[in-house]
Amino acid sequence: MKTSYSYKDIVLQPAYSEVRSRSKLDASVEFLGRRFESAAIPANMKCTVDFKKAKELSEAGYFYVLHRFYDYEDILDWMIENEDMRTISISIGVNKKDYNFIDEIIKRNIGVDFITIDVAHGHHILVKHMITYINNKLRVNIIAGNVGTYQAAKDLYDWGADAVKVGLSMGKSCTTYNCTGVGTPMFSTVSSIARKKFTKYVTKKHGGITGEDHEVSIPIIADGQIREVGDVCKALVAGANMVMIGSEFVKCEDSPAKIIKRLRDSTAGIYTTHKEFYGSASSTNKGHNGFVEGQTVYMDMRNETYLEYFNRINQGIQSCMSYAGIDKISSLAYMDFQIHTNN
Repeated sequence: MKTSYSYKDIVLQPAYSEVRSRSKLDASVEFLGRRFESAAIPANMKCTVDFKKAKELSEAGYFYVLHRFYDYEDILDWMIENEDMRTISISIGVNKKDYNFIDEIIKRNIGVDFITIDVAHGHHILVKHMITYINNKLRVNIIAGNVGTYQAAKDLYDWGADAVKVGLSMGKSCTTYNCTGVGTPMFSTVSSIARKKFTKYVTKKHGGITGEDHEVSIPIIADGQIREVGDVCKALVAGANMVMIGSEFVKCEDSPAKIIKRLRDSTAGIYTTHKEFYGSASSTNKGHNGFVEGQTVYMDMRNETYLEYFNRINQGIQSCMSYAGIDKISSLAYMDFQIHTNN
């Protein structure tokens, strides 16, 4: 039986460096032909990204994925109102209403840059059908997930996805592992997918050169299990292109999550301030108790905005690059590490 490791089991190893100033290193990333200011992405959940936050992130040069739990008519109106935004990035499911949503985007000639097919079990025939449908209708970058094996990621990529979201049951508000036993220790899972290269005949879909074979790997968004900035660095070392984060963005003072005040000391009248965080498969989000695989948790609110947290993440990545002795963020995938399972 193969042993798999989570981020907490990994210790990154320093190397000889000639980096004179870590602050001069570039922590921005190129992803599917676009450059973004950070490798970090707020999770596409109600508690982490709403219309207002999506626009703010786009204008600041960060990547986002709008959640799919608004009424689709409201999303269509928002897309029309913001067609001049730098990035339009939305989520959909795989049901009839999602096909209707795609049809309305086409009918109204609304611009969109990224569509994320967002389901709990992405290695599924319904996801294949949706990828095919979108590719036959639109020129758009497709992200699909979530998955937890190389075969699943390879299938989604072969079906026509441009990038794959990796990670099952590792989020702070997710209970899939408790309910089903299914899970993906993130460092090993990301590494097992990202490090495999294969030859692909590149077509002209997104500007590739027609008629040439290229050695490629699957672009990956590592989704889940981020508890510290160092975990973002570890995800990049595992081979992720970008890293999706839920609970740590929820804690920010300007997250869309509901603020909850709790009485800590009744005598002194002291309250603690929390942010409400619930999973997409929770009863809070679903509105019913059928097949619930999520929970509501209350996170201590931080005196930090999204932009300040992005900056802290980028500084951590810059420092990690300095320790690794590299000047390109993509080279973190070659950084050495040790396994330490007693921490």
